[in-house]
Amino acid sequence: MVTDCALRENSVVWEQSQHRYIPSIPFYSRTERAHMLQPSEVIAVKLLPTIRARLAQTLLETYRMKQTEVARALGLTQAAVSHYNTKSRGLDHELLKRFPEIDPFVEDLAARIHDGLPRTEQVALITRFSVNVMNTQRFCEYHKKLSDLDPNCAVCFPTPPPP
Repeated sequence: MVTDCALRENSVVWEQSQHRYIPSIPFYSRTERAHMLQPSEVIAVKLLPTIRARLAQTLLETYRMKQTEVARALGLTQAAVSHYNTKSRGLDHELLKRFPEIDPFVEDLAARIHDGLPRTEQVALITRFSVNVMNTQRFCEYHKKLSDLDPNCAVCFPTPPPP
């Protein structure tokens, strides 16, 4: 069933973008829970947009880069950078409170990007950071909060992970 260039399949909306269909995972309010989000989906839907938003803001404010320069450096559109700059998308304040290490990571990464860090190295650093976040008890609790999971779930960590 196609409506306005979007397909619905198992509560994932497929949006047409440049002649491709890409998944758009809906965001859930604080009171509404997802039926089942995988930990990697939480990273993709919550952590990565928060990192991108903070990176864009830091590069714009601290390093006085133009939106087009930030877009080019991060592999984003200028429109996305504009949205991050106006805080109309991307930031998850609860995530920033739960993971205070995001801001120092972003500040260091922004300095390196300003100094010419290639995108492949950006990807490697963000991936490593994301994996480290995902392997904490705080992330496990955040994931349980977002998803409809048993609070005693121990699938990812049969033995308790680091805090």
